[in-house]
Amino acid sequence: MPYDSAISRLPGFLEQVPAFLAGDDTPRDLLERCIAVIEARDPEIQAFVTLNLKGARAAADAAGARYAAGNPLSPVDGLPIGLKDIIETSDMATQCGSPIFEGYEGGRDAPIAAALRRGGAVIVGKTASTEFAYGAITATRNPFDPERTPGTSSSGSAAAVGAGMLPVAIGTQLMSSVMRPASYCGHVGVKPTYGAIRQAGIHPFSPSGEHVGAHAATLADAWAVLRFLSNEAGPVPGSRGITGPVTLPAAKKPVRLMRMYTPGWEIADPQVRAALEAGLDRLSNAGVEIVEPAGVPALAALEDDFARAERCIAEIAAFEMRWPFFEYQAAGHTHHPRIARVLARAHEITLADYHAALDFKAAFGDRLLGVRGTVDGIVGLTAPEVAPVGLENIGHPVMCAPATCAGAPSLTLPLLAAHDMPLGLQLVGFHGQDAGLFARAAWVENLFG
Repeated sequence: MPYDSAISRLPGFLEQVPAFLAGDDTPRDLLERCIAVIEARDPEIQAFVTLNLKGARAAADAAGARYAAGNPLSPVDGLPIGLKDIIETSDMATQCGSPIFEGYEGGRDAPIAAALRRGGAVIVGKTASTEFAYGAITATRNPFDPERTPGTSSSGSAAAVGAGMLPVAIGTQLMSSVMRPASYCGHVGVKPTYGAIRQAGIHPFSPSGEHVGAHAATLADAWAVLRFLSNEAGPVPGSRGITGPVTLPAAKKPVRLMRMYTPGWEIADPQVRAALEAGLDRLSNAGVEIVEPAGVPALAALEDDFARAERCIAEIAAFEMRWPFFEYQAAGHTHHPRIARVLARAHEITLADYHAALDFKAAFGDRLLGVRGTVDGIVGLTAPEVAPVGLENIGHPVMCAPATCAGAPSLTLPLLAAHDMPLGLQLVGFHGQDAGLFARAAWVENLFG
């Protein structure tokens, strides 16, 4: 279907909770509406690899009883949600997009799956992931054009939310795997501060760089889910979690935002460039100062860092993937060329190389934190293109890699469009200041809305 920005404004879960409490609607009714969309659209889109509708209906009925009693368990009680299929679940196979794990059932929940169940969320199914969230693609298609990619590894989560099958789905990001699919599929995508949400029970690739994130119909839903997971599943041990109000932080106008270019600007086509320029003009006309990095030495230095972020992530991944991928290789398994290239580097990389990449990453993070007094955040494209035609053409991670490498929170809002397809506006905040990023994003969304 042609892109219509109104589709990105599907009713959020939290918008429906008052009706649950008033008895005018129920979590089961909401779930059935989601199932109807899944049945209508997923045969073409193929966002799910596994569904557990019996379990979802039972969980939704239990949530309905709690709402009827005026006693919901948590902000996510009754929320229909999908989990990327690298996240372990006790009641569904976790297949990681790989024949190595076809039909694999570990019999346990990852901490985030367990936390969602404790909070009363309704886990509808497992969403498609590329091979180990890095390699061979799935059959998942873009909800606005089935000839186009839905994006990279969190493809099923993005397509499910973009198609209106679910209000929220969980993804993970090593380079751009939450943000870029959200841009391509026309909804909110959030990658919180590194370490804010625990990763145990999620198949590893590069643990020091992987983030748990959310695809959501609304900014408020994304905040509620990520804050809940950070508090209930906890952060990565030794890290700090997401703090702030239970509901979406109050909108706060940014005063100054650094404009992000990265090498992605060089490959963006005229329509994509024009869409961003129009968005920046809108911010500027509303009194937000858009700061050009070339005029401020500290910001110009960040642009140099942005250009190196993708390579840094790949170097760290090459060292950290050696377990379990050396074991897979020793057992005779082969992988898609995207994994094979990193695996070849894994056999060459030294501890000194790894340390060098970590040193750059730490220095980059420090330089980014160092500009907090100069700007309130960073603004730019989420991707240098709309969803490319061809499922194997998953696009470029260059715009999202900087925030991922630095471990800074970032999010994408479905506020732009080009070539009759959605295009995300990216906002990047500062480490540990997720609530502040959401507050400024809420103001930006209100301005565009």
